[in-house]
Amino acid sequence: MSMAKILIIEDEPVVWSLLRRIITGMGHQVELASDGQKGLALAGQGQFDVIVSDLHMPGQPAGMELIRQLHNLCPKCPIVIVSGYPSAETLSECEQLGITDFLTKPFEMTFVQASIEKILKTKAGMAPVPAKGNA
Repeated sequence: MSMAKILIIEDEPVVWSLLRRIITGMGHQVELASDGQKGLALAGQGQFDVIVSDLHMPGQPAGMELIRQLHNLCPKCPIVIVSGYPSAETLSECEQLGITDFLTKPFEMTFVQASIEKILKTKAGMAPVPAKGNA
């Protein structure tokens, strides 16, 4: 699988540095935005393969408003949502936008890797390979 370009929108340094370490360790390129405004600006400029965004951040846009704007700006770009506590309402709205991947804090490194690999394989038109098998 070739190197992907991944945008992380996250305001907590501990979380984004962990995500960056996991994703660059997979051989992908990472760009960081520390709030929703910077995230939208970067998403508008760059061709990202995946966007990983926190829901709860200071400033505007944040929460589902940020996710809606990202989705409108980059309709073909898969979005992974990071949240400590996604509500049923949030999950339902995400489903309507076609967002199926959530990283619930605190997250496992292997879960982050599996989520990104699955998205990139699906995007490349390859059938996702089960995590456990005779690979």
